[in-house]
Amino acid sequence: MGPDGKGTAQAAAYIDGQPVQYAGEITLPEITAAPEQMESTEAPPLLASMGFTVEQFNEAARFMAEAFGIFCDKLAEAARAMVDAWEAIRAAEEFRKALRWAEAANRPLAARYHHTKKKRIRKKYAKRILAWYREEIL
Repeated sequence: MGPDGKGTAQAAAYIDGQPVQYAGEITLPEITAAPEQMESTEAPPLLASMGFTVEQFNEAARFMAEAFGIFCDKLAEAARAMVDAWEAIRAAEEFRKALRWAEAANRPLAARYHHTKKKRIRKKYAKRILAWYREEIL
């Protein structure tokens, strides 16, 4: 179409090989999805050109949806594991800081922790060191 508006009579729009509107007409037909095409056993032209039927396409789509669902579940599980690991790392780092502060500022408590052999008693002193650190230092 030129700047003077001439030559618009030959323009046409096509959807699925059918003319929809000729230039100059005001109304366009309503475009809707064609569910009856997918319900039929005849494959759309693109699937037919690749050698697929509608049933094969639907089966492949269901398989892909199931695989994507499994992938999302595993990804969420991995994210939860990463959060748990991060919390464990954060707690260990906090205890390391607390123990260093106790070695400098509360030597008897740190000495009791270091000179204890039994795990359950070390755990008890670790809790005391963390409580002291959170109350006195933080």
